[in-house]
Amino acid sequence: MMNDLVHKYYEQFVGLPNKNPIVRNGIIEDAFTVGILDVMYRKILNIPIEPSNIQKISSIIVAPPDSGIDLFIEMDDGDEFYYDVIQSKYCELTENEMRKCFAEMERTIKDYLKDPGLVQKNLREVISETNFGESYKTNCTFYVVHTGSLNYGKGFRKYEKIITLSELNILKNSLSISKVPFEEFRSDSFSNYIMYDQSAGGEQALLCNLRGYDLAQLSNKYVNTSMGRNILFGQNLRDSLDSKSKTYADMKNTIDTEPNRFWHYNNGITIIAEKLDAHKDNENNVDLIELTNFSIINGAQTTSALGTYLKEANINGSDISIEKLKQVYVLARIMEVTDPVLRDNISIYNNSQNPITSRDMVANRIEQRKLNETLMNGEKPHVYVEIRRGAQIPVYPKLYKHQITTNEELAQLTFAAFLGKPFLAKDKKSTLFNRDYTKDEVLINEYYQQIFYYPENNDKAAGILFEKSKREIDEVLFIKFLYKQAKGYLKKMYEDRIEKANEKIKNTPDGKDATLEDRVMIYQRNKEINNICMFYCITLYYEIRKEFDVIDSVKEFTYEAFYSNASSSYKKDIITYFADSFLSKTIEIISKSLDGTTNVGNWIRKAQSQENFLKILSNEIAIDSKIEESYNSFIGKFKK
Repeated sequence: MMNDLVHKYYEQFVGLPNKNPIVRNGIIEDAFTVGILDVMYRKILNIPIEPSNIQKISSIIVAPPDSGIDLFIEMDDGDEFYYDVIQSKYCELTENEMRKCFAEMERTIKDYLKDPGLVQKNLREVISETNFGESYKTNCTFYVVHTGSLNYGKGFRKYEKIITLSELNILKNSLSISKVPFEEFRSDSFSNYIMYDQSAGGEQALLCNLRGYDLAQLSNKYVNTSMGRNILFGQNLRDSLDSKSKTYADMKNTIDTEPNRFWHYNNGITIIAEKLDAHKDNENNVDLIELTNFSIINGAQTTSALGTYLKEANINGSDISIEKLKQVYVLARIMEVTDPVLRDNISIYNNSQNPITSRDMVANRIEQRKLNETLMNGEKPHVYVEIRRGAQIPVYPKLYKHQITTNEELAQLTFAAFLGKPFLAKDKKSTLFNRDYTKDEVLINEYYQQIFYYPENNDKAAGILFEKSKREIDEVLFIKFLYKQAKGYLKKMYEDRIEKANEKIKNTPDGKDATLEDRVMIYQRNKEINNICMFYCITLYYEIRKEFDVIDSVKEFTYEAFYSNASSSYKKDIITYFADSFLSKTIEIISKSLDGTTNVGNWIRKAQSQENFLKILSNEIAIDSKIEESYNSFIGKFKK
């Protein structure tokens, strides 16, 4: 359990690191923060929680004093960054105490963005190692983690999350974060549940009515057990409802006015379990349904709505509302399924009545399986494409870091590199796998078809990814990896220049220097562009390559030298060259394209920005001979 983990980590981490310990001597609650990092983020961030990794751990956990923020977690998604800001309390908090914790964290973030000097040095150092800045202030989710049982309250905002000790224990001990390990339903009125005879398959199924109050409690019990997504819905292809949606308002109105009619108006839910045991509990004279490793694969919206209704009733102290909820029944199909293919098909067919919004829905399609097989099999290079979330990366064949990707990321890189459309690379991510029901097409939508179409009968032109060779796909992934490394190189360079310029300003007689202050603003703007221009940088590289690829087409980067631990300077040199030649040029062109726009994040999200960028790039390729010289030098030096 979590308490055992806390004591274990206290023994392991007390006094580490030596100069600024994250776990202080005699203060065991400090180790609670290490336990939170383990349970909530170890898998997500792939961080071994052990003393030998203290340098990495201490760059995430803020050593006391910390300005009210105990963990600051950065997660990147293409050229976008998201942040979890966490305060841990090894005690039970009241609703008002949690509200004060959120206010303190949010005030601290505002202070940091205003002037980093306003927050504690330890926190300032942790945040400075990330890409956090003004552009990402709306990408913050704030968490309060405590040992009590209260995980909601009145007036908390969507980006304010409460995690309880019970939820941490569930997450720690669950066999899989996509399933609930075990629960049971007890009732004296399942209305004579009906067993469905599946004797041919050896698996059970039943039809019954579950109480809305029981489902509401279940939903709220698991609400934060998978970092913002309820593991009760772990295999559901759609997320739960927002409490402000019209659908929730309609369900709430039904419970308030006609609770006995909820069963008539609602389509019910579907549950898949690895084991189902339904029998009579004669001792207590009730029906008993026991489920092992299960998930609600259809009905997340219904179940979460019931949970939200119960939360609101408890917050408002409305016993009348709770009694109405106890009159609600929901039709439930419960199936015992162990075959993963059957399980996936049930999930898809049970969720096909609404537009598909998850890439999970295409995982079994032939073009996705063929893409995965083509890139992994045969001669080198090998590229692993994750087409199903959570799939295990194979141990063999050996893969370099850049050779592990997802179908989603590969599609984005295709837009940027092979189509020269960096805006679409970012814009189409959320809709690429959505089914367009207005067109009678076999595939999902026109953008999906352009990227992924696999012509089994040679009836149409293949999608771009099936036209490109394995080497070309491998290379675009490497260019993306180079951008990531080059971004870190330039980030440090801009920070050093800002620090030196500010130091000079402080040493002027009146503490002001207009020229240096303008220079600092330019450095800060370029640093911000550097953080979010990945797709534009990739487009720039491939547009230049398109012009001058005579010697490039037959050469390959030396990956072995790049990833070697030997003293070779290949890795350092190629990162530096890429940063100085291609990433810096990208930043320069975007700076010219801003046209008075002060918010770089807003610029990157406008479709017109793509056209402006490409126009300036095309003109510079035409008139600046240094671009060709720089590109040819890059290829000559780093490709063989």
